[in-house]
Amino acid sequence: MESYFEYIKKIAPEIVEIVEKRYEILKNISYYQPVGRRVLAEKLNLTERIVRNEIDILRNLGLINVTESGTILTNEGKDILEKLSNIVYDIKGLEDIKAKVKEILKAKDVYIVPGDADLNPYVLKEIGILASKVILSLIEDVKIIAVTGGQTVKEVVDNFPACSFKDILVVPARGGIGQEVEKQANTLAANLAKKINGSYKLLHLPDTMDEEVYNLLIKKEEIQEVLNDINSADMLVFGIGNAIEMAKRRKLSQDMIEKLKEVGAIGEIFGYYFDKAGRIVYSTTTIGIKLEKIKNIKYMIGVAGGSHKAEAILSLGEIKNNTIFVIDEGIAKKIMSLEK
Repeated sequence: MESYFEYIKKIAPEIVEIVEKRYEILKNISYYQPVGRRVLAEKLNLTERIVRNEIDILRNLGLINVTESGTILTNEGKDILEKLSNIVYDIKGLEDIKAKVKEILKAKDVYIVPGDADLNPYVLKEIGILASKVILSLIEDVKIIAVTGGQTVKEVVDNFPACSFKDILVVPARGGIGQEVEKQANTLAANLAKKINGSYKLLHLPDTMDEEVYNLLIKKEEIQEVLNDINSADMLVFGIGNAIEMAKRRKLSQDMIEKLKEVGAIGEIFGYYFDKAGRIVYSTTTIGIKLEKIKNIKYMIGVAGGSHKAEAILSLGEIKNNTIFVIDEGIAKKIMSLEK
C-alpha cells in the first residue's frame, strides 16, 4: 500500500524536493554550526546563490539565525529538524528499502539513517546515534561487550548516552597499538565502559605481528584471561572495512596488498579478508576475537557508513545472517543496485 507521501510525490514532487533540500540544509547547519554560506554550499554541493536564497527563507521562518560567526539553528529550528527526521525517513521510503536490504543480506535486522557518509561525514554521527539506541534496547541481558576500532565504532561510543550498567564488562575485540589511538579498540572499550559506568579490560598488543611473537604472547596468563572474556562476549560492536583500504591502513606490505587484489579481497572485519563469494582469502596474525567464536555471540552489531562499503558488507558470507546492521541510505541503495 502506498503511503500518502507517494501520492504527494505524484501530484506535487517539487514539495517533496523542497522538504528534502531544507532538511539537508538544517542538518548540515546543525552539524557544522556556526557555518558560513560558502562552506555550507560546499558541503551541500549547491551554488552559493541557492544556499543564500534558502538561508533567507529559513531565517524568515525563524528556524535559523545568521551571526557574525556564521549560521546557527534557533530552538524552533532544532525542534523542526527533530520532527523532520521521521518525515524524511518516510519520504525517502526507507522502511521499504530496509525490508529489501534485510532480505538481500538475510540479516537479523537492518537500521538505516538518511544520507550517504561518502558525501557528508555528519551521516556517520547519525549512524552512531542510531546504533547506540539499538545497543541500549538490547543491553539488559548483556554481560560482556566487545568492540573493534575504527571511525564508525568511535561515533557509536562518542554518541552513547551516559547510563549505569555496572555489571557489564567492555573489552577490545582485538589488540592494537599504533597510530590514531583515539580510534583503537582499547580506547573505545575504555570510553564505552566509562559511559555505561561499567568495567573494562585492555589488550596492550600490536594489531598484527609475526607468528613467532604471536605464539609467545598467546601463552601469557594475563592475555589468556582477556581472550577468554573476549570470546565469551554477548555483544560484538564492529566496523566493516573495504579490504584494500584496511590493508593500507594496517600498513601491510605492497606485495601483500597486490596479493589481496589478486585473490579478490573485498571486505574486512577484525583482520579477516573476504572475497565476493564470502570466502576468507587472508587473515592477519592478531590476538583477539576468532571467527569461529562469533557464532556464539548473541548480538552482532555491524556499523558502516558510505556507499563504497556496500560490496564489503555483501562479502561477509554467513556472518551477515547473525548481524544487526546499522548503515546509511547510500549503502542500502548501493546494495539493492548491486543485487539487481
